[in-house]
Order: sequence, then structure tokens, then C-alpha cells
Amino acid sequence: MSKHARLLVCDLDGTLIGDDAALAELLGLLEEPGAPALAFATGRQRESACELLAAADVRAGAYLIAGVGTELHRRGGDAWERMDWPPQLDAWDPQRVRAALDALDVVPQSVRSPYKVSYVAHAAAIPAVKDALAREAIVATLVHSHGDLLDVLPPGIDKGSAVRHLAERTGTPLRAVMTCGDTENDLAMLALPGPSVIVGNAGPELRAAAPRLRNVYIARAHAAAGVREGLERYGWLTARGWSLLD
Repeated sequence: MSKHARLLVCDLDGTLIGDDAALAELLGLLEEPGAPALAFATGRQRESACELLAAADVRAGAYLIAGVGTELHRRGGDAWERMDWPPQLDAWDPQRVRAALDALDVVPQSVRSPYKVSYVAHAAAIPAVKDALAREAIVATLVHSHGDLLDVLPPGIDKGSAVRHLAERTGTPLRAVMTCGDTENDLAMLALPGPSVIVGNAGPELRAAAPRLRNVYIARAHAAAGVREGLERYGWLTARGWSLLD
């Protein structure tokens, strides 16, 4: 696998995608010499992410983290090839999760994945979800975002752990990985040691969490324009082009 000096990891909906003109400009810059390798990190499954990228006419990107960190793919020509992630999880059983939460006030989503069990659920339901999982001795990662979306993931699996694994596989130091997002399901990757960017259209919940992050910049501009603003704020992108890694 190719090694990269720097990685730019962007959420899709509302972060990279949302301003067509700014997106086109950013993608053009990412084709220039010295640009970081581009990775996507989305809550969508691979098929849905590919549909979104096609609709936005995005043909760039070297890696795709999908399913809130439960899938990792690398580009192979015009297709995405599955990488060895997540690790073997013998104790994880999505059917047990569904059975444990069946009686709660949460609505199952139609998407099916071996590693992600998704619901429509308000934040007030989270304590009951935790109690129900604990009664069945199910250890899981809970990711609540967009006001009413809940993803139940295997323990230790989220966008952050997937980005960390990708950095290890590509030989990229975590300080050279910039993450960009707009909702709470981006928190785990925004909390990594490298620079992070919250775009200007981010929700209030993510903005409220910003003080807990160690190296974050809240952009004024929205979507791809906010990503570019962050790249300039951290000195990765200058008036002369892409800077050298210090």
C-alpha cells in the first residue's frame, strides 16, 4: 500500500459536499503536487456513499471509510476494494443487539450491516438503550447524531478508530492526518492528535463539544469552503500551493 505524507479525511454530507462551486475548487487543488491524499469518512454504507459521490461528480479520493467507521475501502481504478477492517469480532452479534432493543422506543432503520445496527432515536432514549444492552452483557459503541439517529457499533469501532487504522496502514503519522466534520458522529476522528476542522454549517451539538477537542478549528465558511479554510488556517495550503510537511 502506498505511503502518504499527509491525509485529509472528510465527512461527506454537509462537510465535503454541500457547496458545488467550493467543492470543485477544492478537488482541483487536491490534484496539484504536494496535496494530501483524500479519504472520505461517512455514516453511509459503501453503496450509498458511492451514489452520493457520483451525484456530486466526485471522482477523487483514495480511501472510503463507510458505515460510521465499520467499513474501510481503498480505490482500485473505478471501484472500491474492501480492506481488512474491522478486526475479527467474535463476540459481536447484531441480532442480539436488535433483540435487546426490540421493546424500546426506538425505530429500526432499514439498512442492514454485519457491524452497524441503526435506529431513529431521540437523545432521551440513550439511557434506556444503555441499560438494555448492559442487561444482556452487550458491549457496544453508541453514536448519536443528527438529532435522532443512533448507531450501535462494535466496541472500539467508530470513525476515529478507522482513521487511526488507515493512518497505520499508510504509514502516515497521526499529526499529519487532518479530519473535517459537521456532526457528532465525526467526534471520534476529530479527537485524534492531528489538526481537525469543524465546518461553519456544523450543528450546535458538535460546536458545543469543540472545547473537549485538543486541536480544532471552527471555520466560518460552510462545507468544502470550510474545509479549505481549515487547510489554510493550519498552513497546509498557502498562496503558493501546498506546503511541505514540517
